[in-house]
Amino acid sequence: MTQENTTQHAEALEELNAEERGLGIGWVVAILLAVGMVGYMLFDGFKSETYFFEVDKAVSEGSALIGKEVRLKGVVEPGSVEGKDGVLGKRFRIAEKGKSIQVYYDKALPDTFQEGMEVVAQGTVDGDYVLQANEVVVKCPSRYEGAPPTSHPKDIPRGDEQASLQK
Repeated sequence: MTQENTTQHAEALEELNAEERGLGIGWVVAILLAVGMVGYMLFDGFKSETYFFEVDKAVSEGSALIGKEVRLKGVVEPGSVEGKDGVLGKRFRIAEKGKSIQVYYDKALPDTFQEGMEVVAQGTVDGDYVLQANEVVVKCPSRYEGAPPTSHPKDIPRGDEQASLQK
């Protein structure tokens, strides 16, 4: 081997080693970023706990709920809804087993919202023990569940009729 060939061979090996080192550093950085993101999501998730209660259990917690993010399930008390139709911002009470709590919701209520319906309201309980809701969901009543068909539609062939039509 000549001096020139040896020099070229050494330069080629050095370039190859530099590329391998760069690739190794890239993997280390990618793994560290992935571990960091997973750790952040885990710890952030623990900080933002939301407690779920039926209203009677929440009321029994008393002032311990103040400032906490909660989800409360209860029935909208008849006669408790305050606010003008077509205007955002309604107050109402939800109750369960003889206990109730006032809810304030500053967004549009669901179309199916009405007194006597079961709802789940999520938000923060303020110092006046009012749930400042950021979400209200109405439990679907049973009338939305499909009733069994009474008869087969006349304009649609049955499975056995359809097979005989194709023959």
